[in-house]
Amino acid sequence: MSSAASTNATAMAEAVEAQAQELLGGDPGFWLGPELIGTFVDAVFCGVMIMQFAQWVSFSRNDRTYTKLVVYGSFTASIAGTVYSIWYAMHLFVYGFGVWANFLSTSYTAYFLIPDSLTAVLVQGFFAERAYRLTGNSKLFLAVAILLMIFCFGSSVALLVSFNVLSSATQIPSLRAVAYTWISAQLATDLTMTGTIMYGLVKSRTGWSETDKLVKRLVALSMETQLPPTLLAFGLMITYTVDPSTLIDVFFIMVLSKAYICGLLGALNSRYSLRRDADGRGSENTFKGARSGRPTQATVHVATETYTETHRIPAVRVGINRSRFDENAFDEGKDNYELSDVDEHSARQLDYTNNESRTGLTAA
Repeated sequence: MSSAASTNATAMAEAVEAQAQELLGGDPGFWLGPELIGTFVDAVFCGVMIMQFAQWVSFSRNDRTYTKLVVYGSFTASIAGTVYSIWYAMHLFVYGFGVWANFLSTSYTAYFLIPDSLTAVLVQGFFAERAYRLTGNSKLFLAVAILLMIFCFGSSVALLVSFNVLSSATQIPSLRAVAYTWISAQLATDLTMTGTIMYGLVKSRTGWSETDKLVKRLVALSMETQLPPTLLAFGLMITYTVDPSTLIDVFFIMVLSKAYICGLLGALNSRYSLRRDADGRGSENTFKGARSGRPTQATVHVATETYTETHRIPAVRVGINRSRFDENAFDEGKDNYELSDVDEHSARQLDYTNNESRTGLTAA
């Protein structure tokens, strides 16, 4: 009985292997390349993330506890994703070399959603808190942001469970509804956070040149740090819509967590460069007119007066054993002088001690 079951299992495995070889062997670069390229790109982003994390740690002493929890949590999840990515590449190209069926297994691919979902919800929560402050602590925005993040995280968990139910990657098109829900939730959440932050920054312009220049830099920084995961989600949606059974989707899933954490660390580290530039800039801050509904500050002109105090320096007192230089005597060739007008006793009283010598003080 057991031998018959093992024979059937072997025959089924051979059938799956033949099917996978027939499907993937025609164009191995197109079918097998995404996993290999994804592992390489994820490793590169991991190096960038580690450098950014080291820079943040050196300046993070005064950061809030909430910020530290977000950074440490997302960093740990991303490192775990990189370790799993390397193990997955070893499983496909080293330990399972030559086994085509491994590329069609969805049980291993599904676990990339764990670091992705954890990193996404942490980073989205951080930017949602910033957007909440920029909207003036809007309760409506806070409610929408929390619902979107719950929806995004819940759909990723549902997709993870659905992937484990499948027996082959060729059945991925049957998960169209769950997959579109997860991708749409990612896009909606990211676009909401990015758009709200940019809108709040633009409204914070005051008309002062230095302030508006800083606002422009912050808007550009928000786009640079928050758009990469959004673009990856767009790419994932496009590839899944064109061909749901392709393995190109795996590439986007493998590197998604790094896009979130690198954007977060880039935004945090930019604070120090902005402060350094602001401290070292000596340009004039001019008013160009209000560009928002906020009250502006009027220019105050302060008149100053300068007072100069002078003192006369008294003439230098001549010591008892000194004599003023007689310019007339020098002009007439009289280079000999005597201290004849000083009494004999006073001449012996030098500036610093008593002189008992009776020698006459004459100079020739």
